[in-house]
Amino acid sequence: MIGGDRRSVVAIMGPTASGKTALAVQLALAFGGELVNADSRQAIAGVRVGVCKPSAAELLGVPCHGLDWRQIGEPYSAAEFALCARKVLDEIWSRGSLPIVVGGTGLYVRGLLGGFDFGELPSSPALRSASPGLLSTVAPEVAAAVDLRNPRRVARALELARAGRQPAAQKPQWTATRLANRIERGDLRKRIEARAHGLIGQPLADEITRLRVQGLSDDVISGIAIGYREGLAWLDGHLSGVEAADAISRRTWRYARSQLTWLRSEPELTWVSSATEAEQLVSLVLRREPVATP
Repeated sequence: MIGGDRRSVVAIMGPTASGKTALAVQLALAFGGELVNADSRQAIAGVRVGVCKPSAAELLGVPCHGLDWRQIGEPYSAAEFALCARKVLDEIWSRGSLPIVVGGTGLYVRGLLGGFDFGELPSSPALRSASPGLLSTVAPEVAAAVDLRNPRRVARALELARAGRQPAAQKPQWTATRLANRIERGDLRKRIEARAHGLIGQPLADEITRLRVQGLSDDVISGIAIGYREGLAWLDGHLSGVEAADAISRRTWRYARSQLTWLRSEPELTWVSSATEAEQLVSLVLRREPVATP
């Protein structure tokens, strides 16, 4: 456990299938931490198999918050994530625990740890038909963190911007440590392939069938995450199990490469080669000692 007056947070970032959850759990066990999910797909309520939510066996008793913060098909911006996650951080700190933010949605992590202040204001009907272009002109930094395809999100962001309470970088009131597993590309691709082939099976078939019974269209189901479109094709006999898994692997690998590209621009990110190295770095931060970034 950490002292109640300590405002430290650890973020575990990295591409999909790189072992973020396992590292986060090990750190949580070592330092008395709780996880805060920062994966946009795992934040969707009502699904588990296809989005690879961590199981109870994987979490080893460590609490994990934010696995059901949005509904299927509902846009969920970095701003909304940050507002929800900040409340959870305060709750975790109040328990004397260490928040460990874990996930591959980089904008979620950046929006939260960057200290963005999204504010709260009454809704303004006059801005409901505002264009994304207006938001980009008035507050480009806000537009970068908002789903511009959603008129309600755009209008809300404009309300905050007009009131001078748009997301603006503020000095965070905590110490943030960003870590990522160092993994060779060949090893990462093997992990992605293994996970894809493990995904095609009865649990995914049951989940897709349940979603159909609930009345969701195949188009909506396909848009949940990589794997659902291929799972539908496999379930309906258009692809074999091997073909579906290979298709999932290819799409996931493309996604992982884009994540790696994005991470190169992430400030203050430290790549670690082992959980032991990560524990040493976190221990230094909690003792308020300087961390040398390699």
